[in-house]
Amino acid sequence: MEKIRMLLVDDHQVLRDGIKYTLGLQEKIHVDIDEAENGSEAIAMAKQFTYDVIVMDINMPDVNGIEATESIIANNKDARILAVSMHDEEYYIVKMIQAGAKGYILKSTGSEELLKAISNVAQGKKYYSSEVSVKLMGSYHDDIVKRKPRSNKNYKGILSKRELEVLNLIADEYTNDEIAKKLYISKRTVDSHRQNMLNKTQAKNTAGLLRYAVKNNLI
Repeated sequence: MEKIRMLLVDDHQVLRDGIKYTLGLQEKIHVDIDEAENGSEAIAMAKQFTYDVIVMDINMPDVNGIEATESIIANNKDARILAVSMHDEEYYIVKMIQAGAKGYILKSTGSEELLKAISNVAQGKKYYSSEVSVKLMGSYHDDIVKRKPRSNKNYKGILSKRELEVLNLIADEYTNDEIAKKLYISKRTVDSHRQNMLNKTQAKNTAGLLRYAVKNNLI
């Protein structure tokens, strides 16, 4: 069983308890959790102890999550920080990434994705939820869709017609639930289409899938 030492930073005890409870129910990894209720405590604890991953809220009194992340990374460039926030605005996402966070998910995410994000970031990988990936791709998409194609090779044949429909809705910032309703299919089917597209394009996540789509004129 994978073992992870984690620092959980959030100013709300009920949210910390919720995350601890959620992680305690699963059997895939063992998580040893320390807690900090503000950015100042997080900075001090990150200097004193070594963590596989630091789960960081953004809105906190005293020192916020962005400032705390900057300080922790300045002291230890190898620190692995996962932002878990209620904010899905591009501003907060970009600021946390610029500060040095290796992942960003929303507090509304499910337990399975929370576990996956923690595990990925603890291993030194980047992880962004699908909603966050779409936000990150927004300005990038706007900047490059006007460019001429790099080649005239037809990449559309890689994906099915339905997969292309799903892909375009992802690019338009629809959630999986919204895509399911719009196309009159189940959410599980949408999840299956998304995974098939990741496999076919060899993309690691939604951001990679969208980069592939833009590069090859699929959207």
